[in-house]
Amino acid sequence: MLLRTLTALVGLAVLLGVLWAGVPWVFLLVSLAAVLGLREFYRLHPPDRATDAPPITLIADLQEEPAASLLSTPDELRASPADARLDCPPTIPAGNLPNDLLDGPPGSTPDESLADPIDVTAVTPVDSAPDESLTYPVAEPAQSTPLPFPLGVLWVLAFIIGGAAADSPVHFAVISLGILICGAFVALLWLIAFYRGERWPVAAAYLVGGPLYLGFLLAHVLLLVQVGDAGGSYELGRNWLLFALLVTFATDTGAYFTGRAIGRHPMTPSISPNKTWEGAVGGFVGAVGAAVLLDQFVNLGLAPTSWFTAWNWQPPLIGATVGIVAQAGDLLESKLKRLSQVKDAGSLMPGHGGLLDRLDSLLITIPAVYYLWIITN
Repeated sequence: MLLRTLTALVGLAVLLGVLWAGVPWVFLLVSLAAVLGLREFYRLHPPDRATDAPPITLIADLQEEPAASLLSTPDELRASPADARLDCPPTIPAGNLPNDLLDGPPGSTPDESLADPIDVTAVTPVDSAPDESLTYPVAEPAQSTPLPFPLGVLWVLAFIIGGAAADSPVHFAVISLGILICGAFVALLWLIAFYRGERWPVAAAYLVGGPLYLGFLLAHVLLLVQVGDAGGSYELGRNWLLFALLVTFATDTGAYFTGRAIGRHPMTPSISPNKTWEGAVGGFVGAVGAAVLLDQFVNLGLAPTSWFTAWNWQPPLIGATVGIVAQAGDLLESKLKRLSQVKDAGSLMPGHGGLLDRLDSLLITIPAVYYLWIITN
């Protein structure tokens, strides 16, 4: 818990420093986060299943003989001709038999042929090497063609640059559509030329989904940080980005502590067993409360719209939306990890797991805050 808290404080300090440094530093931080997050996302790509081994090839004479002959009982073996099994006379050294067998029935004389020694050189030892003509079924190991990380990086950075260059949601949608079409075409060429696995639809989903999940969604950070920047003022966009970050953190914190304190009813046991409905309610309340407080201390450029002039409805509504979509984003990333059968997406942040584990909620809440700001303004 101490390591988790210290890491969170350091991360928050870095975020605040970058926010006050200006848009270029925000661009660099977002680009770095997108590249590292894509690296973890591609590692979640599950390998192909092991292929079946080829059928067993038997010796020719064993194929002609019924399989039941291989399971003959000792009596059946003694009843069958000896020379059909051994390349030696059917004689046994007399010294290896009990006296009563050597003497035979009362009044009979021992058979002298029993004294002839057996030719042990004609018998194959039990631990001898197997026949080379036998083919044993050996399962091939699971193999997976690594996804092209450099291609994904270029795709992700193209989305982020598009977000920095766009000056409106429509402009960003047009740029993103062009980037998506070009990237999908290159990805299709890579699948045709280099992919050797069997589950190509899964590979295509991860190859395309990574840049969309990290690049397209994180590009909204650049859109949000530039809202109201027509007059060259960076303050409004910075405040809205700070609002989105802190309300998301309040959601996660409220859900965590409420769930640990009074959580009793699991919300999604098959996806995230530790999440409870009580924790979800606590996260929602924390988001609304944080939104109301931030509206009092941070200039969001929102004029009061109620008869009660000290209060307006936009921040609580946006906070409530963040309280819902933040937990949905967390569950989405948890589902991806369950499909890949891993606990954490990585180990980059001590006490928190991978970077993708910390970005899961922000990837959904920042676009939600941006489009809600567009609607309310």
